[in-house]
Amino acid sequence: MENELALKKEGIQVCYNAPQSFILEACNILKSYFTVKAVDNVSFTLNRGEIFGLVGPNGAGKTTLLKILATLLNPDDGSAMIDGIPLYDRRSVRKIIGYTPDVLGVYDELLVCEYLEFFVRAYGMEKELYRYLIEETMEIVGITELADKPVDGLSRGMKQRLALARALLHRPRLLLLDEPASGLDPLARLELREILKSLRRRGVTILISSHVLSDLSDICDRIGIMQKGKLVCVDKTENLLSRDEFIKVRLRVNDRGEEAISLLKSMAEVSNTMWDGPDIVFEFREERARLAELTRNLVMSEIPVLTVVIEDKTLEHAYLDITSKRSEHNE
Repeated sequence: MENELALKKEGIQVCYNAPQSFILEACNILKSYFTVKAVDNVSFTLNRGEIFGLVGPNGAGKTTLLKILATLLNPDDGSAMIDGIPLYDRRSVRKIIGYTPDVLGVYDELLVCEYLEFFVRAYGMEKELYRYLIEETMEIVGITELADKPVDGLSRGMKQRLALARALLHRPRLLLLDEPASGLDPLARLELREILKSLRRRGVTILISSHVLSDLSDICDRIGIMQKGKLVCVDKTENLLSRDEFIKVRLRVNDRGEEAISLLKSMAEVSNTMWDGPDIVFEFREERARLAELTRNLVMSEIPVLTVVIEDKTLEHAYLDITSKRSEHNE
């Protein structure tokens, strides 16, 4: 309790229970490099306590946008407010945001505890709070047992956690993460997602960029899709996953595959039928319950059906659909 009172006295938000409103409002942000618009009139808002995923291919403008929001780049035009503070007030903004770039930049010659103490000093925290801030932050990201380990001996995943700990030391209200899962193995990516979920429960707002959409579907409240510098779509994750008017089905037969394809193509409720390895995949534009009738028709036609599987809808499907339609529209 004494530590929490000291933190509040220092002006640090401990429980993150601020009133519900936008913590970030960006309006017509523009950044160009010669004739290339890296960020092209981007506007969006972030709600307090949400995880917002920024997706797009390499070169879409995600890193440039995050650097602008982190006050590391000046926009050519447009403006942004972070918790009511204009972006040009860099000193005030940096007190309430945490940022991890796509290049970690950890100091290999230090111990983990020394690395975090260096940054807690750089943040200008009171000396009596150092130990409390470092120990609690290491616990949050799961590196307590690494306190006395040299940084250069850490795995990529542990270095990523250390970089995240550095960004959390001053208890930011908004966390900006640029490709935090890059280079991590599947287990490390899963553990990172669990850490981000725990931060959301603490009330931290998170803006995370990635070109690996599978890392975002189960943690992001909303998704923004960037393409060639423009923010072409912003929607709730659940809406993006349910936007298709069909279900994708994967069918495997023991024999007579070409006959199965011909029969499927003759059905009005079936489209885009094709081979995918040993399977036949198609789009089924009816209720799921009607799929049993389709299967029965195949069997009655003496097609030896082995398996019928409905594929889960993914952000990849929605992303490809949105970006491909936009590309066709711009041609």
